[in-house]
Amino acid sequence: MTIPASFLALTLATLASGADAVEFGINSRHEPELNEAVAALMEQRNFRSARVDLITGDDLAGLRDFARRVRGNGGEVQVVLQTSHQWDHGCDPDLERVEQGAYREAAAAVHQVKDLVHDFELLNEAQRRPEIEREVPWNSAGLATAPYEGKACVASLAAALRGMSRAVADIRADSGLPLRTILGTVGRDFGFLSFMRGQGVQWDVTGFHVYPRLRGRSLLDDHWYGPGGPLAQLAAFGKPVHINEFNCGEIYDWRYENRAGRSRTESCLQSLSRHLGELQQQDAAVVEAVHFYQLLDEPRKPAPENRFGLVHRLGRPKPHLYLAAAVAGGELSHEERAEVTQRGLLTDAQIDAARSRATAAPRLSTRCCRPAPAAPPSSR
Repeated sequence: MTIPASFLALTLATLASGADAVEFGINSRHEPELNEAVAALMEQRNFRSARVDLITGDDLAGLRDFARRVRGNGGEVQVVLQTSHQWDHGCDPDLERVEQGAYREAAAAVHQVKDLVHDFELLNEAQRRPEIEREVPWNSAGLATAPYEGKACVASLAAALRGMSRAVADIRADSGLPLRTILGTVGRDFGFLSFMRGQGVQWDVTGFHVYPRLRGRSLLDDHWYGPGGPLAQLAAFGKPVHINEFNCGEIYDWRYENRAGRSRTESCLQSLSRHLGELQQQDAAVVEAVHFYQLLDEPRKPAPENRFGLVHRLGRPKPHLYLAAAVAGGELSHEERAEVTQRGLLTDAQIDAARSRATAAPRLSTRCCRPAPAAPPSSR
């Protein structure tokens, strides 16, 4: 693959730009005994953030240990805060009870980790819940809020999210800590976020999950998502953005090999290279972070959930890890760098620029105080 000169120049300029550069992180589901090894890998590869689950009621000693290790290396951990509503699909019509229950559960969990964790995502892929999809089929609403109105399960979900967001806001006010909430969306239904805002759900960072394909439209201007493409739609909420799940769409193909050198696996790498380059060039939204989904393969799960890892297992990396580390400005051996450059994924100059930016940047982010772009007059 030949890298166009214009693409190279833009990417080099972006990689060298400094404070507003995108930070890269990972999603990780791992056992506590791997905490030290995962934290060390993150430091080596310059993955500044880890997105992990926080399930209310669980023993959080392992999560606290991991967060402490990552912070000790200059990184941070953000959590997907999952109250019991994550698994309750009953659509309780007593909205006050739902909200207060979510508030209590969220507050108890946040208090346990607030000294180490400051970013709290409100549930995971809330709009993809089966009871929500029965009321509002996925990718059917677009920018509209009307499809969510008068729906019992949507109302119950809004109550839970409202309670969770209030809990984080109250603890932030009481503690003085820079706690933030993240509310995410998947696909093109940005009306979901608009509706939740109208229901009193407050958030500080807008999350987005996306798995683009090599031959798919650019995230910079894909109007399937709405005017201006997904980044313009995300920016319209006037908040910083986390692309908190990112990988190639080719992984979903039933014939995806998950083996270096095979055609679909190589297309995945090319897709990652293309879309990561475009994300680093864009100026439509303040994209604070991109989190690769995910660090480790999960071979006990059915396809495709078993093969999203940057590594098959610790000690057995894929070329995907080398590409992710190269973009993030992490360490690469000569052989690992060659795995990237010989595929035409990045040039040596691009890798060097990313590395220079990473070594010059402070290890701990100051993202809490970075202003979001002003919302355009036509924003929601």
